[in-house]
Amino acid sequence: SIQAVFDVASLCNNAIATFSPPSTLGDTQNSQSSGQPTELALLVAAVKAGVSDPRPQYHRLQEIPFTSDRKRMEVRARPVNGCHSCAAFTNAVLKETKANAKASLENRERGGMFSSK
Repeated sequence: SIQAVFDVASLCNNAIATFSPPSTLGDTQNSQSSGQPTELALLVAAVKAGVSDPRPQYHRLQEIPFTSDRKRMEVRARPVNGCHSCAAFTNAVLKETKANAKASLENRERGGMFSSK
């Protein structure tokens, strides 16, 4: 769903964007932002789609930043509500996703970054 897409896009995002008041989303005089243009665009798109920012609901435990070679960013996070489960989120270029999914599973089997071992 679009909610899940924007949740991951927000969780794998280091940009900060605030709009005051929300009704003036396109008015740059009432907004504050910092970060990479692509990350800011994802946050703006989420707001326009009516999806709230999920980042306050998670503690970020680990991050592998986006690089042009890897074409993805990965974040490991734990919900702030005290659950002991961790989640891994990946924001990737779509054509890279299928190949990387197989590599990630193989990495997990070897006890890599997102291993549950």
